[in-house]
Amino acid sequence: MLGMKDGSMQVEENKLQPADSHGLKVVSFGFFADQSNQAAIYRGPIISGILKQFLVDTNWSDLDYLIVDLPPGTGDIPLTLAQTIPITGILVVTTPQDVASHVAAKAVAMFEKLNVPILGVVENMSHFICPNCDDKHYIFGEGGAKKISEQFNMPFLGEIPLNAGIMTGSDLGKPIMITNPDSPSAEAFRKSAKNIAAQCSIQAAKLQEEMASGNSDTESESSENKSAPEANTN
Repeated sequence: MLGMKDGSMQVEENKLQPADSHGLKVVSFGFFADQSNQAAIYRGPIISGILKQFLVDTNWSDLDYLIVDLPPGTGDIPLTLAQTIPITGILVVTTPQDVASHVAAKAVAMFEKLNVPILGVVENMSHFICPNCDDKHYIFGEGGAKKISEQFNMPFLGEIPLNAGIMTGSDLGKPIMITNPDSPSAEAFRKSAKNIAAQCSIQAAKLQEEMASGNSDTESESSENKSAPEANTN
């Protein structure tokens, strides 16, 4: 999708150096396998170990956002992620049909049990806009993401249309944001990205408030202990 079929990562000073594509730093298990015909078949503990290495043993340097693309549903990978690093929030991406939104809903319920904030939901392949008449056609159904939004009281952050330009660009490794930045599809990505960034800022502010409140409580408790009179043991 990023034009990195021949991508690779180097190791310097015992740290993985992420590859670069269109200004994005990328690590992928695909760099270590023959992507044309080799399937990655590993048990949960091994995959969890690889994920930890990607997170902890990679020279990420300064990042605006660290995004982890997770497989659908629940399993070892989301659990490992939640237990390894602090997470600003989870972005749920689903297609409109019920069978997909039900899987997404299970993932939301799992992260809620892990006390991980949910940023919101984005609907992919939401609709197709006819190039001849500009009518919207809901090929995979309508409203799946909005149902999840209402069910879990989370923000609906955007919808990405079904578009041949997105598909072609992904196959060629040339994102539509670069090849056709003024297209309606690119605008849909921009709108969703702005909404996601806003939710990240809200969650980060909440986290800072909680940390400040926790530090204040600790300092208050420490002050009370210092001012308390010593018990007379005589």
